[in-house]
Amino acid sequence: MEEFRDVVLIGAGPIGLFGLYCTGLHHLKSTMIERLDRVGGQLEYLYPDKPIYDVGGFPVVTGRELVARLKQQAFQYPAQCWTGVEAQGLEPISGGWEIRTSQGPVKTRTVIITGGIGKFIPRRYNNPAIDQFEGRGLTYIVDRLEDFRGKRVLVVGGGDSAADWALATAEIAAAVTMIHRRDTFQCHADSLEKLQHHPRVHLIPNRTLDRVHGRAGVEAAELAAPDGRHETLKVDGIIVAIGLLPGTDVFHGWGLAMDGSEIRVASNMATNLEGVFAAGDVATYDGKVKLIAAGFGEVATAVEAALGHIAKFSSGNHGQAS
Repeated sequence: MEEFRDVVLIGAGPIGLFGLYCTGLHHLKSTMIERLDRVGGQLEYLYPDKPIYDVGGFPVVTGRELVARLKQQAFQYPAQCWTGVEAQGLEPISGGWEIRTSQGPVKTRTVIITGGIGKFIPRRYNNPAIDQFEGRGLTYIVDRLEDFRGKRVLVVGGGDSAADWALATAEIAAAVTMIHRRDTFQCHADSLEKLQHHPRVHLIPNRTLDRVHGRAGVEAAELAAPDGRHETLKVDGIIVAIGLLPGTDVFHGWGLAMDGSEIRVASNMATNLEGVFAAGDVATYDGKVKLIAAGFGEVATAVEAALGHIAKFSSGNHGQAS
């Protein structure tokens, strides 16, 4: 008879990794499933050099450094970790759940979904006058911050990610210009204050990127104002940080109560399916705060709730999931 796992975590980003650590504290038999070829999620694939300022105990830490610490913490306990494996479906069975994966089925007492925003896809312009320069000075994903050393950099976007990239590049770039399509920047007040007072940062609200000019690579950016005026800014590199498209469609066929692309959960991170929980960016509830720090608390809560559910089986209550 195939052995039941106590917990299967779906998604191996920072929240999933911390969740795996929490299951280890209770000596639960855990399996982590990650569709990508390595763990770390957005921090590993999109933001390895991005500075992160809102994780407790770290005044600043890069995505790569935080993932390394989380891996060290999570894998001190024995657990299965399946990378390059996609969770494809969820079926109730006697005693828990069966998850259909690209590697075959796995049976588990409980499920914790920590899939973030799913298949993270940077929001692109779909404008040939801009997109043709991707990989030639324009990037949606910063692989190496060092590539911008000594350059004139344009950062497009007004949120926290754009602000973080502007602050990080300003430390090594010749100059940084940050534009936003609205009249006010949407990043944290502290980040905005730092940007406003940085000698190498210039903030321009009410501007959009209309066109990029250059031969072999980026040489200038054409900016558009709401009144139709255009201006050309000489730049050597462009970082576009205008958001990510959610890719959580796979969960829509699982019988979960969804709120758009997110899973609706209760205060204990329980979904509408008994024994199935969700935490991190994929989960939503009234008053939700989308921070890594908040996600750590959510997944710790989910593990505690899963532990209570698992206890029912040791006490002889082996009902069918519903």
